[in-house]
Formats: sequence, structure tokens, C-alpha cells
Amino acid sequence: MVVQMTVKLFGVLKTLAGHQNELSLELRQGSHVQDLVHLLHAQYPQVGEMIVKKQVLISINQEIAHQETEIKPTDEIALLPPFAGGCGTGA
Repeated sequence: MVVQMTVKLFGVLKTLAGHQNELSLELRQGSHVQDLVHLLHAQYPQVGEMIVKKQVLISINQEIAHQETEIKPTDEIALLPPFAGGCGTGA
């Protein structure tokens, strides 16, 4: 069975995906993060490459996911690019 999944994008990833806030992708039920990465790499090569180079993290239900993490139809998926900021003064 194929399920429609929404993947939220942030930062530079929006630009790389054609100025979209989120992607709607079809995954087979029982797919894992590695399957999502392959699909993203095929449809959005620049985004996929950033994931492969570990410049982007995948979050499922607001927790960092690993390649073998199973994706369920109700999961919230987000791609997290590098973030800058914080206090650099040590204060």
C-alpha cells in the first residue's frame, strides 16, 4: 500500500526544492528513512545530496531519525538544515 507523506522544509532546503514549504511524497507503507532518502535524491538531487553528506538531518515526530527508522503514515517528517545562531560570547 502506498501512502502520501508530507515532508516539511526549512531554510535553504525550501529554495532547493523550488521554493516549497513542504513536499508531498508517496512512500510504500513500512518504508524506512533510507527509502525516503533515495526518493528525495531521485526527485530533488541537491536536497538528497545534502542529506547524504550529513549536512541535513531528518526529523520524525520531532526526533532525529536514523536510516533504519520506520516511517509510519501518521509521522511528522521534517528536513533540518544547519542552523546558525546562539550566543558566541560565552555569556
